[in-house]
Amino acid sequence: MSNVRLRRLAADYDKLKEYVRLHPRVSLLQVSGDPPEKFQLQYVIRSVRMQNQEIVPIQNHTVEISLPRNYPRTPPQCRMLTPVFHPNIAPHAICVGDHWSAGESLQSIIIRIGEILAYQSYNIKSPLNGEAARWAEEHCQQFPLDRVSLLPEEEPPSTSVKSPPQTTTTPQTRSAPREYTILVCPNCEARYRLPKNFDKKKVRCKQCEEIIDLSGA
Repeated sequence: MSNVRLRRLAADYDKLKEYVRLHPRVSLLQVSGDPPEKFQLQYVIRSVRMQNQEIVPIQNHTVEISLPRNYPRTPPQCRMLTPVFHPNIAPHAICVGDHWSAGESLQSIIIRIGEILAYQSYNIKSPLNGEAARWAEEHCQQFPLDRVSLLPEEEPPSTSVKSPPQTTTTPQTRSAPREYTILVCPNCEARYRLPKNFDKKKVRCKQCEEIIDLSGA
């Protein structure tokens, strides 16, 4: 195995561990290889499957991702280990896109699979599952099935709005109270207290996991 491939595999694994640490809906079940070349991940995302000729909701999914010998020149091979009903998923493969470049990260593939499971992303023009494509076309007004963001954003620093700002007092000096602003999640209306000099562009709601864009705040 070339040093270039070894470095790429090691870097992908480090980024994957950091991603699942930050995202509450994705977990790493097992890996194979040193550095790893095969991964099993669990997604907790609302989706659907076909059971006894009926469409039923499902929330837990297991995905296998294998990195072939020519990776990253060739794309990862992705397949479901649990059933799901989606136009772009067949028992042998997940269609994560027709275009792949060596510069694309493994993390981007993991994010894309989550978006597919949530029906945030689907293609009914060239499906792997024609029956699912027909169903999706008839029920498109119901999508996405899950609005969770798959982006690995940090959480807000505080969930409490009741406690007063902290101050530090010594016999000689008293520091100025820290200034805060109240952030309300537009999805579930959870309230957060953010420092006025908070410099992140996006945060994740701890209640519903919605990504909140702060760029226009």
